[in-house]
Amino acid sequence: MDSWDQHFMDVARLVSQRSKDPSTQVGACVVDPNRRIVSTGFNGFPRGIADKSELLTEREEKYARVIHAEVNAILFAYRDLTGCTLYVWSLAPCPRCAVVIIQVGISRVVAPEWDTEHERWGSDIALSAGLFDEAGVEMAAVGV
Repeated sequence: MDSWDQHFMDVARLVSQRSKDPSTQVGACVVDPNRRIVSTGFNGFPRGIADKSELLTEREEKYARVIHAEVNAILFAYRDLTGCTLYVWSLAPCPRCAVVIIQVGISRVVAPEWDTEHERWGSDIALSAGLFDEAGVEMAAVGV
């Protein structure tokens, strides 16, 4: 890890604050090999879907509608992301996002930690880590 990793993780953390999700705010920052920010994204509902509090607080309703920060950043980039690095705050990517990250050619994913013992998301993080390992995507952690 270098100072650039911490810088871009700080950007992802800042972007996460745009999320309206009252329980989990996640931000993502895509950076090209020349250390230029390509895109950012946060978890939230698709364009045109109102951020109604009853939808944001009811877990099943929220999960059915939300686009994760990683996918939003990829969609917003609207370009080839081969060889880019994805910085994610505050959780490592879920398997649903991992397969998209792999498919678009992102070669490195940085998260605060890859805690496979996390009480709620540990098994998902382990599955994502396995997918990244198999696909040759580097995983790094930036201490917070």
